[in-house]
Amino acid sequence: MNATPTTEVDPLLERIDRLTAMLELALAPQLEVARERLRTDPLDAAIFDATADGWVSAGDLQRVLTATTGAKKRTIQAHLAELVAAGHLKQRGGRRFSEYRSSGLI
Repeated sequence: MNATPTTEVDPLLERIDRLTAMLELALAPQLEVARERLRTDPLDAAIFDATADGWVSAGDLQRVLTATTGAKKRTIQAHLAELVAAGHLKQRGGRRFSEYRSSGLI
């Protein structure tokens, strides 16, 4: 029996997409206020800019942030941990080989 690929979109995914769009519309003012508040810190703004396009290794991120903001390693680590804990950044990998990317909320 051969299964043929289907182009139908799962109804559950359609509902999730619709709910996501409604939430983004309903919460747009609050999200914009949060974006503005978080981007007032130059280091946080640089972190969001550096991770906006996908996963960035911790080492590369450290180099970019030190070069652009002059921040020290421990300061950068503290900001990353805070942003991950708040759900603004995603982290994957272990302690030595972490990567970060924007969660898309900010």
